[in-house]
This record gives sequence, C-alpha cells and structure tokens, in this order.
Amino acid sequence: MRSRQSFLFSLALVLALLVSLAVPSLTLAKENTPLVIEARVLGTVEFPESNSLGNLLVQATSWVKANGEYQYIITLCNLSPWAMPSIYVLDRYLPEDPEQPEIDHDWFPERLEPGASTTWSVSFPEGPLPNGCHQLELSLTDKLGTILMDCTPPGGSTVWQVPLTEEMASYFIQIPLTRPAPSGPSKLGIHVTRNSTPAIMEFIRQAHPAVVMAVGDVGWLAEVKKVSPETVTIARFPEVDQRIEGDPVQRARKFVAAHAERYLANPGVDYWAGWNEPIIDSVEQMQWYAAFEAERTIAMAELGLKVAIGNFSAGTPEPSEFEAFLPAIQVAKEHGGILAVHEYSAPTLRDGVGAGLPGLEARPDCGALTLRYRYWYEDYLKPRGLVIPLVVTEAGIDGGVLRLENVSLMGWRDLKKAVPNSAASQVTNSYVEQLSWYDDELRRDPYVLGFAVFNVGDPKGHWASFDVTSLLPRFAQVMSVKK
Repeated sequence: MRSRQSFLFSLALVLALLVSLAVPSLTLAKENTPLVIEARVLGTVEFPESNSLGNLLVQATSWVKANGEYQYIITLCNLSPWAMPSIYVLDRYLPEDPEQPEIDHDWFPERLEPGASTTWSVSFPEGPLPNGCHQLELSLTDKLGTILMDCTPPGGSTVWQVPLTEEMASYFIQIPLTRPAPSGPSKLGIHVTRNSTPAIMEFIRQAHPAVVMAVGDVGWLAEVKKVSPETVTIARFPEVDQRIEGDPVQRARKFVAAHAERYLANPGVDYWAGWNEPIIDSVEQMQWYAAFEAERTIAMAELGLKVAIGNFSAGTPEPSEFEAFLPAIQVAKEHGGILAVHEYSAPTLRDGVGAGLPGLEARPDCGALTLRYRYWYEDYLKPRGLVIPLVVTEAGIDGGVLRLENVSLMGWRDLKKAVPNSAASQVTNSYVEQLSWYDDELRRDPYVLGFAVFNVGDPKGHWASFDVTSLLPRFAQVMSVKK
C-alpha cells in the first residue's frame, strides 16, 4: 500500500514536471508567445468571365483619419502578360456643386511589369468633400486609356477590372528610339556668335549644315535660308535678367513683348530660343521655368512664331527636375516647338558615355554629359507620347567639366595644356574625329534635327579657345561622305 502511494506520488511529480516544461509560464507567454489577431472578412469579389488575355486591376480605398484628414489610396495590379511602361493617372476630385473648384492630383507610376502592383496615396488635409466623387482618368499609353468614377463615401473600397486584349499589345511594345546604326545625312551644324568672316557663308553654301544657331546678330540668317533652305535656323537675343522669381506667366509675356518687334523683323529664323542655360537648383524652380516656357510658347504662337524651349546647360537638369519640365514640352508639342539642350564633355566627347543618372539605370548608349538627352527621350518623353524634335544648340569640348587643380581649361584648343607634348595637329585631328563620332551617334536618333558646334565667328574674343572657324573646310569634308 505504501509503495503504491509512493508510486502514484512519483508519477504525479513527473506529470507536473512535464506539464511545466510543455506550457510556458504566464509571464513568458506575454513576452514570447505571438498573439493571434482576429480578422473580419469585409467582402469578396469574383471576376466575371472575360475573353481578354489579361486585366489591369484598379482598387481605390479611402478613410478619414482621427485628425479629420482624408486619405485616398489607389492600387494598380498588372494582371496581363505585357509590361506597362507609361501609365499616367489623373485623380479629379469633384465636388457636388459644379461651381466649386475640383482638386486634381496626377501620378506617373514606374514601369509596371506583368504580375506587379504599385500604390499611390493622396492626402486631403481639409477632409473629404461633401458627396464628392473621384474621377480617375487612366492612360496606359498615349492612345489607350479609360475613365473610372468613384462616388463611394469615405471609408470604403472600390475595385475595377479593366480588360486588356491582344489587339492592345502593340501599344505596350515600344521600339527603342535609337537605331542600331547611323543613317541619313550629317547632323553637324555651327553656333555663330558673330558673322565675322565670309568663310561662314561659304561653309553653308558648300556643306548645307543641319542647323545654324545665332546669337544677337541674327539678320544674316535670312541669307542662310536662301542658300540652304533645309538648314534649321535657331536664334536668341542675349538676356540679362534670368532670375526665377515673380509670376512666370507675366514674366514670359513681358519677355516676348520686349523682343516682339525684332522677332517679326527676322523671318529667317525658324525657332526662337529664350533664356540661355537657366540655373535650376530644385524641382520648384523647374516648375516655375516650365510655366515660363509654356507661356512663352503660347505668346510666340500668337505672333505666328515657333520656339526652342529649355536650352539647358551640359549635365543638367537632374531627372526629377526634367520631369517637372514635361508640361512645357506638352505645350511646345501642341504649337510645333522643339527642345534645345547643350552637350559638352572633356577631355573627349566620349567621356561620360555609359554613365547613369540618379534614379535611372545606366545604359551604354546614353551619357551623363554627351548623349544625356537620350535618357530624357527614352525614359520620359517616349512613354508619355511627348517626343518632339531636338536640337543640341551648343556642343563640343569644354575643359570646365574636368575641374582640374591649377589648370584652367575652356575650349578644345586648351587641351594642349592637359596633354603635354601634344602637337597642335594631333589635337585638331582628334577633335574633328570626335565630332564625326558624335555626329554619327545623333544620326541614330531620328528626332534629332542637328547639333551646333560651339563656336564660330570669334577667333580672338572671349570664346577663342572654342573657335572652330578655321576648321569649317574640314567639317565640310567630313559631312560630304555622310548621305
């Protein structure tokens, strides 16, 4: 009897020990045991049968935060076999009273691969509009879009299924703008600060350059159009006040009015540039400049004239800043305008090619300095249907990009300082070869009208180290073999 009681007692101790090992204490459970959250199923949606090969799933969810702020979230999910490289979403928040202003926000999502999703959140600090509706305007390409209405009260979610068919596939498949090989005639042209020598017009008669850019002294461009009608002429007048301040629309109107008489007196100019190499240090400044250029375009169109917008310096702008310039490009496209940029590099024109830009994947045929424009066209303009003609209004070697200590370099003629014991003929031959290479690269891009080598007509002035007046016969020879 005693041994049986002892056995039972021992068994109880063992069981108690096992239980204590298997079940954590209350204190440990609070610290280490995961908590299970009970979730409610608010609703389910079944997709209807569809003959399409895929769909774009769009979901809009909204709620009001404790502080009264209204949050609206849009999610896109690509349930198709095609990548979507150029989606644009405009959210028009419409009040019940049509006399009240609507609240607009737009969104350019990144490239949306098959099976991928992306989300965008919009905040309305003042809270929701009474009985307001969201009108979502989606453009999947410049020729493919839809409009979705969402009048769900705040605190709800709406899902749309946008069917995509095989016929739509061609809109998503985008051929690269840059061709594999050069084609067509030379795109070499010249930048002229002063028509100071007969050699300039002789070159134009012989070579028929793609473009001629003139500054200040522009009356002679009428003769250029007479002897070489196919040459694209661009001109500008020097501008002292390029401050980004005040109302951009008023500033643009004032700018055009100040030069209107001279513009109309020079019909030999195809496109008028405005400011030269504006200093842009932020997205906000670029937004101001975009508004200025857009209004300048409209004001010039009222005079029957066309514009070259931008005229950005080499190595600028940054990608986020260029995106802020897109509204100006849209207006320029509507009025037959062109985009103008400057491209310089050193010690050769090839330096920097293959380098990437912040937020953009590096590509071997684009560059941080020369061929930088290709990033703008492939990543920003082509996806949005905003490809407009381009002219590189200044191009060449500029030693200033090197920032060498104790060496002050400007144009290509100064390279002898950076390359000891180099003969003048070697420097000249190298520069002509590099310009020919750059010419061939631009001949791969059909939207490029040409590039203006800086500079002609100032052999002993401020730009003497850049001057190529003596090289014009060499240029004509190089151009003659490109058809």
